[in-house]
Amino acid sequence: MSTATDTAPAEKIKVHFVPVGSAPIMKKTKFQIGADQRFVSVHAFLRKVLKLQGDSLFLYLSSAFCPGPEELLGDLNECFSKRGELVIHYSLQ
Repeated sequence: MSTATDTAPAEKIKVHFVPVGSAPIMKKTKFQIGADQRFVSVHAFLRKVLKLQGDSLFLYLSSAFCPGPEELLGDLNECFSKRGELVIHYSLQ
């Protein structure tokens, strides 16, 4: 037995990546990511986009807060979104 929620696509949120310090600048900085994704998946995605191998990568919300890897993006979006997007600052140092 299926319900309408079984076939409904997952809600997407707009994520805006902002470089800090000497972090490389991406050509595209805004992405739509599923609200059911965990924060660790954002870390892996950004690592892949920036082509980082062993370099450190630090992610922050509100320029200061580093969420835990198991936090859901939907929950973070509800608490920390600005103008309809979740702003994530990233740095290599």
